[in-house]
Amino acid sequence: MPKTYTERAPFNDWWYWSECLGKRYRTISEIYRENDELERSQDALAWGQKIRDNCMVPVNAARKGMKTDAEKAEVKRLEEDAIFSAAAMFREVLANLPFISSAIQGFVGATWEDCAWPTPEDDKPEFDDNGLPIKKKKKRGDGRLSEFFWGPKTRTEEGIRSGLVGDGGLPGILNNLLVNERTTSSRSPTDYGQMLQASATQNFIATSQQKWEKAGIKVNLKPTGSI
Repeated sequence: MPKTYTERAPFNDWWYWSECLGKRYRTISEIYRENDELERSQDALAWGQKIRDNCMVPVNAARKGMKTDAEKAEVKRLEEDAIFSAAAMFREVLANLPFISSAIQGFVGATWEDCAWPTPEDDKPEFDDNGLPIKKKKKRGDGRLSEFFWGPKTRTEEGIRSGLVGDGGLPGILNNLLVNERTTSSRSPTDYGQMLQASATQNFIATSQQKWEKAGIKVNLKPTGSI
């Protein structure tokens, strides 16, 4: 289920989408390198690391302790600073994703639509008006490309697609985050907390939910999945 925002997102969501972007940029770096675009490969790798490192500042501060009011206030301040920096980076990312998507499509010789995950419908035969079977164009079987353009199988909003906001996916989510950051509402916890927690655990950057709660970090557990 794609995530939409009608108010300012909490830090956990910015962290989640920063982790997601970091993974997409790692794939970008790999594909550039495989096609002898070494400078762009290094730039993409550096960008992905910068995006991910930004949100680790308040996370690492929280790990050190949030027992006193001063410690909690400092982590809150660091979260707001990280969100401000993430927003600036996301704006630049949105300007570059259409070019990046087009370049990757050119390298792999397929459109982003062709790289969608196969569905049960793809295996069903179709027939023309004469009752003869229609030969379907097979989708590319490269799971790396499917995840890059379409996200993991159960969370297709995490793929970059064409890179354009209008085609949804990760660009649409980032744009929604930025648009609603201009509202005057407070930050409210969202259901993406669980997805963030699962992602962090997968990447060995977080401990258990219980340990996070002891540190004073609120996690909401409803949707399933991870980056």
